Amino acid sequence: MVSDETRGEVDTRLFNWLAYLGVVPFVIGIVMAAFQYSVLGVDGRLWFTAYSAVILSFLCGVWWGGALNRLDHVHRLPLMLLSNIIALVGWVALLFYQAPLALPVLMVAFLFVERAEARLKPNLSFFSGYFKTRTRVSYLVVACHLAMIAILWR
Repeated sequence: MVSDETRGEVDTRLFNWLAYLGVVPFVIGIVMAAFQYSVLGVDGRLWFTAYSAVILSFLCGVWWGGALNRLDHVHRLPLMLLSNIIALVGWVALLFYQAPLALPVLMVAFLFVERAEARLKPNLSFFSGYFKTRTRVSYLVVACHLAMIAILWR
């Protein structure tokens, strides 16, 4: 059996591509909002907010799955509860997507998830590429939220 100490770094190239490609729908929403474009009645604000809520729920699902698979994890119960609370906050923001606070709430939720993951991540060198990409993409997503807020409040 290979121990954590003797394992090489995990190849995260596919993950990196998918993570960065995941920012594209945020950019599409920004462009739609900037040019007041809609597709089948879906404007940029709804597109952006819906995608944001979905991705936030996905990230919370990762926490949920991790908590289910690690019965011995010291933060198991808080992760399960927080994953549900944050996902629900995202969906409430989606329901009220036209409210001025929806996007700032989603942005803060993404920051919270990133900071919580930074504190919880294991000190396993073979996942270092994963965590570097997650951090970069998280801050790109926050920047997208700031751009969308700027466009909507101009």
